[in-house]
Amino acid sequence: MNIERFIKARKAMGLSQAELCDGICTQATLSKFENSGKAPSIRILTQLCARLNLTLDDVFPVNPPAQSKANQLLDRAEYKLITSEYDSANNDLDQVDFDNLSVHGQMQYYFVKGYLSALLEKPIADTLYYFNLILNDLDDTHSTIFTQLAYTGSGIAYGHNNENQKSEFFFQKVFDGLHTLPLTDNKAIWRALNMVFYTAEYFAHVKDYKTSDSLLQYGYEICANNHVTYYSARICFRRAQNAIAEGKSSDAIMEMINDAKAFARMNNNQKLLEQIEDTELN
Repeated sequence: MNIERFIKARKAMGLSQAELCDGICTQATLSKFENSGKAPSIRILTQLCARLNLTLDDVFPVNPPAQSKANQLLDRAEYKLITSEYDSANNDLDQVDFDNLSVHGQMQYYFVKGYLSALLEKPIADTLYYFNLILNDLDDTHSTIFTQLAYTGSGIAYGHNNENQKSEFFFQKVFDGLHTLPLTDNKAIWRALNMVFYTAEYFAHVKDYKTSDSLLQYGYEICANNHVTYYSARICFRRAQNAIAEGKSSDAIMEMINDAKAFARMNNNQKLLEQIEDTELN
């Protein structure tokens, strides 16, 4: 709530709390709103705002604050990790004015850049360079979520390089920290799902389907409990792939594939739809 906007408008009109609430509500009601954020009923708030020539949108903004172009590009590139649009994500990063980024922005840049390098199977030294910049420089106290993301990316890189012992070392560090991840907003949720999904994918890669399935179920529950569909399509498809490898019934597999297709269409994940179609044809 933008209570400061409300108070500023009242003071600009030279109204005391008693004068503003006269005939609308008690001064105690208004005081609780201004001092502790306890919102009155919608009828009272509407009348108070009208007296101050404010709209409800002034107090409860519908739209989030405008992002800088660099932050928009970073968020767009990060989201494309979910939809596997890796080349397009790299194009977004190329447009970012890195020198003017905050430390947080630089960590986001290196995390996405490192993931793209790992997922496109670039030389592992190049990939680890990006993650080491986070772990040893920008977040050397390991106090942000970007450390966990760097661990996940390092695990992906070593896994693609067939160095499974090193890969599992990093994914175990990710697993140990999963329960501490704060799911405070959509961005935090999709980053948590990122870690869960790639850890599950690693265990599927080494044919430990029981661990992989357990992590995928955990990821699916995060999606359901937080009413988001980020990674739902990939989680369902990975479960279907595991089920195929485990020799489960065709009915169970088709149910997972149909769920994956539904979520992929919802998120406009064309790359995944193509992968699902290839699986069905085979």
